[in-house]
Amino acid sequence: MYEFQERVRYSETDERGRMTLLSVLNALQDCSTFHLKDVGLSVEELRKQGRSWLLSAWDIRILRLPELYESITIGTSPHSFHGILAHRNFWIKDSGECFLLRAESEWFSLDTERMRPARVKAEMLTPFGEMRDVLHLPELVRRISLPDQLHDGGSFRVMRQQIDSNHHVNNAQYIALSLELLQDSPEGFPAFSRGRIRAEYQKAARFGDLLCTRYGEREGRRIVSIQNPEGEVFCNVEIGEDPEA
Repeated sequence: MYEFQERVRYSETDERGRMTLLSVLNALQDCSTFHLKDVGLSVEELRKQGRSWLLSAWDIRILRLPELYESITIGTSPHSFHGILAHRNFWIKDSGECFLLRAESEWFSLDTERMRPARVKAEMLTPFGEMRDVLHLPELVRRISLPDQLHDGGSFRVMRQQIDSNHHVNNAQYIALSLELLQDSPEGFPAFSRGRIRAEYQKAARFGDLLCTRYGEREGRRIVSIQNPEGEVFCNVEIGEDPEA
């Protein structure tokens, strides 16, 4: 289990004075990165070992977005490893220790020399010590089923600012793009403030790639599929209400 305290900056907020979804996702990623660094498994150290962690899926439940100036606690806890896969809890709490966000995530270990998934090595686990499932959320379901009918949401070229140290589009960018697309769509979509967001990552997009977007609705949830021109999926994102909130 790992936590750090933060105060919401003006640069992290939108026109309503709330943290943007992109800022929230970046904060969660920063938390896991800090955790890895502090146990001796920094991005640089993993690179020396020929390994990297890549995100496979998100299941995020947001009760409220943090507000400008608000003091928050961001936390994470890895809790299970099997084969190539790992699972991590994430959360954000307010100053009164109430949860604003709870999330489950699935990651896979990548052999960066062969560029293929590889089993998690013992030396990648030992530094964490005792691990536990802090949030006890329902089991993460990775696959997102697409609606029968999808609308064309336009195409976008990947920019340098969307690329991370793994040399591909950072996972948070897909979700931010999906929300922006839905809000600008002819059907309209209210400004997001609470609900459930799921994301399924299938293929890594790189600088200069063309992202072709499709969107639709299934059982009351909005779904965006981000694909290449050949129809191969980079990422599917589902946004809707959280019945357990």
